Amino acid sequence: MVDNIVVVKFGGSCLSTPDNILTAAKKIAVEASSGKSVVVVVSALRGDTDKLLSLAQESTLNNVSKEDLDEILSMGERTVVRLIATALKSQGLNAVAIEPSSSLWPVYTDSAFGSANVDLESTEKATTEKLLPLLTEKCVPVVAGFLGLSPDGKITTLGRGGSDVSAVILGRCLDAGEVVFVKDVEGVLSADPKKVIDPKKIDFLEAEEAYSLVSAGARVIHPKALTYKQNSMNLRVVGFNANDLRGGTLITGEVQADLEIRTRPIPLSMITLVALREDSLNVLLSLLTDVLPSNTKIMGIALTSGSILLYVENASRLVLRLHEMIKNEGLAKAIHCIDSVAMIEVLGLNLEQIPGVVDVVVSPLAREEINLYGVLTISSTIKIYVPWNERETALSLINEQLSKFKNQEEK
Repeated sequence: MVDNIVVVKFGGSCLSTPDNILTAAKKIAVEASSGKSVVVVVSALRGDTDKLLSLAQESTLNNVSKEDLDEILSMGERTVVRLIATALKSQGLNAVAIEPSSSLWPVYTDSAFGSANVDLESTEKATTEKLLPLLTEKCVPVVAGFLGLSPDGKITTLGRGGSDVSAVILGRCLDAGEVVFVKDVEGVLSADPKKVIDPKKIDFLEAEEAYSLVSAGARVIHPKALTYKQNSMNLRVVGFNANDLRGGTLITGEVQADLEIRTRPIPLSMITLVALREDSLNVLLSLLTDVLPSNTKIMGIALTSGSILLYVENASRLVLRLHEMIKNEGLAKAIHCIDSVAMIEVLGLNLEQIPGVVDVVVSPLAREEINLYGVLTISSTIKIYVPWNERETALSLINEQLSKFKNQEEK
């Protein structure tokens, strides 16, 4: 058994010069000298994949098959593994370059060229049989990220950002304690440095929080990579210019992968505020800063130019405050409150990307004439609001319908 395994993934932007490649090799040498068993995963050099893509498309007048294109695009990573392995050898390490033509190749996929899906069972078997013995012999495997082999032995690619997926998959299959992503930023930042001044590094994130950020476009880790993370393995994002591979941002926990349906055990109230003209946002800001009682929880918000819908727990004091502000300060035109509202949540990865899923959830309620007080979609969550006395029926209908939907998708 090999203990203390760490997978280190270098982004292509960190390997753009000979000095950078040498620095990367020295960082790995330090990790190895500390007693860790290190697996390195690399991306193509910055811009190389785009150059290969452009050459392939323009030289064929866009008449290149996905299968041929994957073979061409693979050359970026297949070159870099050799460069890194050679640099590691110069530091006195026993390193081996591993790419799809190697007998040691561990990552297997389906045949969806251009965006292949990892065959986890085959990959775990190959990783155990091929990479673990190398680690036992104190060898440092340098594995090409982004790439896989189809069932018939053809090169596939995992889609843009696929090297992140490769790293987490290998970490999972090796039961690694940590996967380290070496980036050109010091860690996960509080905002996009291109859009704000002096963003702050976040020291710790839960996997769900990280998934929300990257799904919204933060370019730190590919969202799909996070779906393979397990509780037993931490992820770490560190800057290439850091002194070592510690620090940065530590990501713990795991993302809820399977569909889950749950209902809030406490009834809510639905408050409707009719705003003055088109100042709903100003009303909402005032509400959140000046009006909200400490024991009131907002469980959903819908905003239009002329009104605001709030789904809240413990609404009575809030309604009284809001009405006083309407009378005395002209906060809005009017307020209306419906009590005994149930909230049902449907959660699952990439839920918002499944065509027709909202209709799948809502249509059985309409057929049974269950009144809807609102439907909100937020990231990978659908929130449905129905009368409290019909929540059990609604929950049963949604469960039944989603079970049918999942079965159809699997077929």
